This record gives sequence, structure tokens and C-alpha cells, in this order.
Amino acid sequence: MKKEIPTWQATRLLQPGNIALVTARHRDKVGVMPAAWLTPLSQTPPLVGVAIHQSRFTHDLIRRSEQFALNLPGRPLAEQVDRLGRVSGFEDVEKFKLAGFAEAEPKQVAAPLIEECLAWIECAVVDAVETGDHTLFIGEVLVARVEEQAFDETWLLVDEEVKPLHHLGGKRYAVLEKPIIFEP
Repeated sequence: MKKEIPTWQATRLLQPGNIALVTARHRDKVGVMPAAWLTPLSQTPPLVGVAIHQSRFTHDLIRRSEQFALNLPGRPLAEQVDRLGRVSGFEDVEKFKLAGFAEAEPKQVAAPLIEECLAWIECAVVDAVETGDHTLFIGEVLVARVEEQAFDETWLLVDEEVKPLHHLGGKRYAVLEKPIIFEP
């Protein structure tokens, strides 16, 4: 038997999905925030979408810089990801430094990359669509890099240390157990 749930929880039915630490930089300001509302949009050209609440500091940085990076954390970063989700990143709070992340060099964008993450996706904003209280930033993928032992056409899911972190909603996170492979 199915039970009715509040409509605001309907988005959680579409999870778990990868969680990303979204980074952005505009001038001397840097923002980082966890986001679970991510989606692939196109392969040609390669487009991804991230929905960010309009009140977030990172939202403003993306709007101004017209670029962002998605940093995909693994299980070892779960506590830092959760902590970042509970800290507001206004101009006077440097969440990147607060989390103790090492900064990696991007190839195409100004947004810093998080060295400890499993993968990086550097994006240029090609469109921004207002969707209620969030903005869907559509980014063209300029560069994508991933840890070799974590990914080979898909996530390998062989070692706990290199499994991508997924968000279930609220304070709940997960990692995928193992792939299911169907042979023809």
C-alpha cells in the first residue's frame, strides 16, 4: 500500500543522486556549497544542470561569474559535506577554508577545485532558468577529470574510499553497494 507524503518531499523520491560541492569565484570571493539537485541535460553539447536556492551566496557568485565547478566527493568527505550544508556562506564566512580543503587548479574556470574530491566538472553557464525559489544553472562542461581507480565509463564501486557520495535527503547520505551488469 502506498502512503501519501507532503508534496515538498516529492523531490526526495528522485534521490539518491550524486552530491556535489559546487564552487564558484567572482573577483576575490569564493563560495562552496553542497548541492544534490544535479542532472545531466545533454551529451552533445555536454550540458549539466544544478539547481541552487536564490538566497545562497554561491548562487550570487555563479550569476556574476557565469561559471562554476562541480566537485564530486567520496565517502571519506561525508562529514565535511554535511557540515558545509549547515553553515551559511555569506561574504564574511570562508567555507572553503573552514572545511580545510586543499585547492586544486582548474583548467578552464576561475572556480577553485577541491583536491580531495573524486571528480571535477568545470562548467560555463549557458543559461539560467528561474524555477520557483531555485535557479537552474545550465552549464556547458568544459573539462571533466576523475580518479582513475574510481571510474571507467561508469563508477566502478569497487573500493569504499572511491565510491561517490549520494544524498538521500536531510542528514542522510549513502554510497552505492555494487553495480548490476546485464550481459546480452
